Amino acid sequence: MIPSNLRKLAVIVVSLVAVAACAMSSPWKQEQADAHVNIGVAYLGTDRFNDALKEFLLAQDFTPRDPRVHFYLGITFNGKGQKDQAIKEFNEAVSLRPDYSEAHNFLGAVYLGMGEWDKAIDACKKALANVTYETPDKALFNMGRAYYGRGDYGMALDAYAEAKNRKPNTIPLPLLDHHMGMSTYAQGNFPQASQHFRKALEQAPSFLESRYWLGHCYLKMRDWDRAGEEFKAVIKETPGSELGANAGKSLDAVDTLRNKP
Repeated sequence: MIPSNLRKLAVIVVSLVAVAACAMSSPWKQEQADAHVNIGVAYLGTDRFNDALKEFLLAQDFTPRDPRVHFYLGITFNGKGQKDQAIKEFNEAVSLRPDYSEAHNFLGAVYLGMGEWDKAIDACKKALANVTYETPDKALFNMGRAYYGRGDYGMALDAYAEAKNRKPNTIPLPLLDHHMGMSTYAQGNFPQASQHFRKALEQAPSFLESRYWLGHCYLKMRDWDRAGEEFKAVIKETPGSELGANAGKSLDAVDTLRNKP
C-alpha cells in the first residue's frame, strides 16, 4: 500500500508535468493554427471557400477557443451560403471575445442579408460599443441599411451621416451619398434626394444606380427633360441589363406623362 503522502507527491508531480507539457505545446499549436489561418485567408481572397474551410477547420483543431478562427469560419460559411452555420460561428467568436467588433459587424451583415433588421441593428450596436473599433463606419453603414429596410428612414440618414464623419472612411463616400439619397427619396423629399444623388455622381460619374434614381427624382418633380436625359444615359451605358431595362420603362413613363393633357 502506497503511503498517502507519496500518493499526493505523485499527483503533484504528474500535474506539474502536464502543465509544463501544455506550456511547451501552446506556442507550437498557435504557430500551426496561424499557418493554417494565413492559408485560409489567402483562399478567401480568391473565393475558394471549400479550400479555406479546410484550413480554418485544421486551425480550429489546434486552437479551438481562438475567436479569430471562428470569425473566419463564419466568413467562409457565409460565402458558401450556409447562413445558419455562419451565424453560429460569429456568435461563438463574440462569446469568446465580447468586444470583437469585426465579428459583431459581420454578424449584422448576415442578418441584414436575411432581412432580420432588428437583429442586424443590435449586432451593429454591439460592434460600435467598442471604442477602439478601427472601422466604425462599416457598422454604421450596415446599421443605416437595416434601418432603411425597417422603414426608419430618419434613423438610416442619421447612421449614414455619422458614418461619413468617422475617420478613416472605409465606405466609399459616393455609396453613402447614394444611400442617403435613397432614404430621402423614400421620405418623399425629392429635391433633397436629388442633391444626394448628384453628389454621388460628382464623385463617381459611372455610378449608374445613382443616375437612375436621380432620373426618378426629376420624374417626381415633373422635370421631364432632365429625367429623360438621366434614363437615356443609363440605357446607353448598360442596355442589356435589368437596370437598363428599368430605365427604358421609366423613359416611356416620361414620354407618357409629358404628353398627358
